Amino acid sequence: MSRPSATRLLPAPGAPRLLTASWLIKTVGSGLYLPTSVLFFTRVAGLSTGRVAFGLSLAGLISLAGAVPLGGLADRYGPRRTYAVLLTVQFATMTALALVHAYPLFLALITVFTLAEQGSSAARGALIAAVGEGAERVRLRAYLRVVTNVGVAIGAGLAAVAIDVGTTTAYTALLLGTALTFPAAAVPLYRLATDSVMTGGKAPAQTSRWQVFRDVRYVWVTVICGVLSLQAQVLSFAVPLWVVDHTSAPKLTVSAIVVINAGMVILLQMRASRGAEDDARAARLCRRAGLALLAACAVVVFTSSTPPWLAVVLLIAFAALLTAGELWTSAGSFGLSFSLAPDGAHGQYQGFFSLGRGLATAVAPWLLSALCLSDDGGRGWLALGALFAVVGLLMPTAVRRSPERVAV
Repeated sequence: MSRPSATRLLPAPGAPRLLTASWLIKTVGSGLYLPTSVLFFTRVAGLSTGRVAFGLSLAGLISLAGAVPLGGLADRYGPRRTYAVLLTVQFATMTALALVHAYPLFLALITVFTLAEQGSSAARGALIAAVGEGAERVRLRAYLRVVTNVGVAIGAGLAAVAIDVGTTTAYTALLLGTALTFPAAAVPLYRLATDSVMTGGKAPAQTSRWQVFRDVRYVWVTVICGVLSLQAQVLSFAVPLWVVDHTSAPKLTVSAIVVINAGMVILLQMRASRGAEDDARAARLCRRAGLALLAACAVVVFTSSTPPWLAVVLLIAFAALLTAGELWTSAGSFGLSFSLAPDGAHGQYQGFFSLGRGLATAVAPWLLSALCLSDDGGRGWLALGALFAVVGLLMPTAVRRSPERVAV
């Protein structure tokens, strides 16, 4: 590949490229951690699966309560500084987790780690808002999503080696390696301009620490995007169980669906996000996402009573429609989460916006089990699809309404 061609595939030089480098390192760490963390805590630390599951769920719920306050720290002290500090906290807690064997200590550490992860997500969103504006900001966020898929794939590939070895030393080394990705991800951040320079030297507008809760329009947008984000849990939770237990398709079809999803995101997310800096277009993308997800849910209903070859064909069509809904959901969310937030408050607003996806992740196993994996999964899939379509159709109306903010 020629140098000009390679350059076009990269974000703009300077802050966007440095932030991308940081995010690639961090997502490689996510790829290392996600497939092996439970195995480490159960096989090496000696904790029961039930206790680990409870601890992870509890930490996840507690972290939601810290989303807005931690995001507010990015507004007060600067997103770069806040993000770097939270990465340091994650490094310290992950290193300690590699040595943990007592359950109370596991609970304390995993809670602090998850809180720091929630806060770093909000600070990173505020940092994106600081280094770009309008179309550039949305493009960078879309690019980072592509990088996420690449980084997680690299990390998961490396993790597979440790899983294959399966020894205590291999699992421990993997967790410690994951811990090192956090300070490594912080290194590019120190080459960024200072927080005051990134905001153009302007003092941010003074806002209430809880202003986002009074921004009715942003609350509605967060709720709608949270419901649409259930599609991610459909892929990770419902699809494997549906394919194996409710269709005649080969089990390898699950992997094929994941590959189709990842490939489409890597190839198409940038294109899908064009123009999402415009509020009206971003709202229409969310509406389009809801309809695509309805179509996906309608297609998957027919996979339970067809021969294997037809089930595979329908599941591939389902994967394409589901991923189209994911692409448009992400694009619309990128644009609206940034453009509807006031300057000087991107930290708390990004923290609040993350609550939508966080709550969706928390309720997804119960909701999808009840709707899609029950004895009457066909009707459940249609009900889920109708939910996606309805909230998507509501997005343009939600965006047009007045913010109804309270003056501070």
